[in-house]
Amino acid sequence: DCFAGNGYAVAVQDMRGFYGSADAGRGAPRHNDGYDTIEWLATQPWCNGKVGMLGYSHLGAAQYEAAVTTPPHLSAAIPAQAPANYYTDALFPPVFRKADYETIFRGVFTRRTPQLINRRIRSRDENRLEQFDTPMIHSCGWYDFYKEGGIEMFRALQEQGGPNARGNQKLIIGPWGHGVLQEKDYGQPLELPGGMVYPPNAKFDWPAEVWFPWFDHWLKGEETGVMDQPPVRYYLMGAMGESDAPGNEWIEAETFPPASTPTTFYAHADGTLKSEAPAAADASLSYSYDPRDPVPTVGRIHSRLPVNGPFDQRPVESRPDVLLFTSEQLADPLKIVGQIKVRLWASSDRTDTDFTAKLTDVYPDGRSIIFLDSIVKGRYRNGYLQEELLTPGEVYEFEIDLGYIAVALAPGHRLRLAISSSNFDRFDINPNTGEPYGDHAVSRALLEERLKAEPAPGDPEYTATEIARNTIYFDRNRPTQVILPVIP
Repeated sequence: DCFAGNGYAVAVQDMRGFYGSADAGRGAPRHNDGYDTIEWLATQPWCNGKVGMLGYSHLGAAQYEAAVTTPPHLSAAIPAQAPANYYTDALFPPVFRKADYETIFRGVFTRRTPQLINRRIRSRDENRLEQFDTPMIHSCGWYDFYKEGGIEMFRALQEQGGPNARGNQKLIIGPWGHGVLQEKDYGQPLELPGGMVYPPNAKFDWPAEVWFPWFDHWLKGEETGVMDQPPVRYYLMGAMGESDAPGNEWIEAETFPPASTPTTFYAHADGTLKSEAPAAADASLSYSYDPRDPVPTVGRIHSRLPVNGPFDQRPVESRPDVLLFTSEQLADPLKIVGQIKVRLWASSDRTDTDFTAKLTDVYPDGRSIIFLDSIVKGRYRNGYLQEELLTPGEVYEFEIDLGYIAVALAPGHRLRLAISSSNFDRFDINPNTGEPYGDHAVSRALLEERLKAEPAPGDPEYTATEIARNTIYFDRNRPTQVILPVIP
């Protein structure tokens, strides 16, 4: 109604294989369907020949799929919370997102699924950047599991897209999770799962502030001032519930990430996290990882809304298979904006295992609020296209890409790095056996137990697992560390 009331005609296309298009089958590429729909709309007598697209999640991905076919009459788009590449953004980055996708595609996956996905999805649309020729606003949230895809598409099309795309991209990143309706109750605080609350400025009046300025400019030719604004708006998250804390404000920028100073914090065997590198000649800590007793996922990036967001990690931090490294209380604000990586020196007594990393903001009252997490699979330590099993007992340097963030830690707070080997059900479980990836059924069986679900037809039973003894190193030649992009 809001579009019709502002002089727009609205059309909705059911994707091939769904709803009104169910009889069309799902075999043909959806890209061409989008092209055909856009070009048909442009010929209608009530259309001025300019077509825009808008949608969240899968409906945002459909915009990328249509735009790569270069429809002549696609004049503007606003893909929100959308993957640019289902392979790298959703399924295997860098370990299969168990809860997000096995629950969605329950009963569809088979043991051949990884091979089918490899063949169909490894070479995707973002490799054809010059074919994208549409001005776009890419929006995503810091707790959105498609965040990296939106950021990378903005960066790529802003510099390498077609002539109409280059220089005509915008990026908006807020403190939202996937599917969080920040439009609701505009002007009120943003309440996130887990009990954390951001101030009212975390919400947009999307039609008035984003949609109509963009579409009125590109579809109606009106001067709305939208192109006079900097290309990037991101929310610098701060402490919640502390009125004088730094952050909790919108920052405008020409690009993302902004210029920053790489700042290293080193993990030490005594559980501290310091700017000083370790001096010991030999220092390490070990723990046992049992695939049948994984560390439970508590918040952060997740597709299921009740557990999506900045949760307190203390319920899982006391486990013996979780190593904690905590800084001293900060004397000054620590503003972290950009991509964070953990360099981990580790070994295992198995031929394959996983290593996980989390970063949390430790409040003065002890709450440990997560803001980033990720994982690396031992066999894919050199990239997910290159599989190499581990040699038991050999020490390797692993890199865990935690992704992008913008957060300001307040004075009196502490930074914490948590290291383990599981984060279930956000990520698939590694059985530590070295068997071909995708052949084990441990994760599915555990997930069925947790969700109290009946096995799907053909579901395999538990397969073999092994308990891994994993060791993390903290000495001068093998300094486990986290590298932060710090801004003034």
